[in-house]
Amino acid sequence: MPRQHYAKFRAGRTYWAVLLFFLGFAALITLVSFYYLMPAMDAALDATPKQRRGLAAYSWLLMALVLFIVFVGLMITFRFGRFFFPRSTPPPSKTQYVDAWAESAKRVSIPDESDDDEAHS
Repeated sequence: MPRQHYAKFRAGRTYWAVLLFFLGFAALITLVSFYYLMPAMDAALDATPKQRRGLAAYSWLLMALVLFIVFVGLMITFRFGRFFFPRSTPPPSKTQYVDAWAESAKRVSIPDESDDDEAHS
């Protein structure tokens, strides 16, 4: 029974990670849009061709940075590293099988005959 509860808990954790990732991504896109892209579009209307190239270069750089953050966020959220860098596990140990009859023979205590004779007298 406890295994089913554990499996439910693990499955729910994935949903929360996805939800938090998407909320963080939406917040990042909103911030970038309002604080950079909207003002850059307004500035591009009255810009010279050289200034437009500068704005385009900054926009490409910002897009690369945002995509890098999203990629790293995906790697951290969904733990893709376990597929590329698996942990080294020690080889399984060989099970030592013990003869149960031999162990029971070692543990049994047989009373002495002299103690048995005194108990009957």
